[in-house]
Amino acid sequence: MVSRVSSFGQQQLLIRGIQENQARVFENQRQISTGRITDEFRGLGGSTGTILGSRSFLSRVESYQQTITTIRGRIDGNDVQVGGIIGAVESLQDNVLAAVANNNAQGFSEQLEQTFQFLTNSLNSNIDGTFQFSGASTGTVPVNVTDLASLAALPSVSDAFDNADIAFEARIADGVDIEFGLLADEVATEAFQVLVDLYNFDNGPSGPINGELDATQFAFLQTQVGALNDTIDGLRQTEVDNGLSFNRLNVVEQQHADTVIFLQTFISDQEDVDLAETVTQLNNNQVALEASFQAVASLSRLSLLNFL
Repeated sequence: MVSRVSSFGQQQLLIRGIQENQARVFENQRQISTGRITDEFRGLGGSTGTILGSRSFLSRVESYQQTITTIRGRIDGNDVQVGGIIGAVESLQDNVLAAVANNNAQGFSEQLEQTFQFLTNSLNSNIDGTFQFSGASTGTVPVNVTDLASLAALPSVSDAFDNADIAFEARIADGVDIEFGLLADEVATEAFQVLVDLYNFDNGPSGPINGELDATQFAFLQTQVGALNDTIDGLRQTEVDNGLSFNRLNVVEQQHADTVIFLQTFISDQEDVDLAETVTQLNNNQVALEASFQAVASLSRLSLLNFL
């Protein structure tokens, strides 16, 4: 019988080389398919704690971004409603100015009621079941009267409001809170008072204001032009404050966006493979594996006949 020129030790060495090459090829294939250096955090060694901390921070920042998106919608809604209220009061002021200029007023009572109705509808606006100007009392209708007669019958204009004392507040960054809600009484108390004063005069002994104005009516309307102007100035300041909150959101959101990009890049550098380098390694390891198979095949075919 012819014995082969080989040994158990040589065969084991070659088989072990095949297994190591197969493992490297498999690992390269896994890295290319997943894009990750390893599937387990323990494979990252000393970087594990840093990566986990970075992921936690990234999750927190992304949560802040979602909060900012929600708040921006609320602030946009505030801007629309306050802008509408300003427009309604300006329209009333224009009518009063026209009445004084022409010494004649037509449809004054109807204009008052329409202005009040517009303001009330704006203040009682509801977004997704939440009253926009109720503050913390989100389920409470902020204005509890439906017409000027009911408002005028109250002991005080302030009694017309049922909103909470606290507006909406949210955290938009670590240690940074923003108050972004508007309260109905803070927005409209002054406007309601002017409307009540006009209504009471129109329905008092010197009223109604309709047609040609007498001296008393003329003098009263002149004083109310100034009151309306002060009211509009206050509403515009509210609009500006709301806009400042919007700008603050934009600044913080940009900071978050920059932070997210940094964290994603940092985590990727720690976890993701260099695909070009990994493909090269795969090709090299496949060549080495093929060579290992060829070596084993050649060794298995050797016998003394090769040397005779």
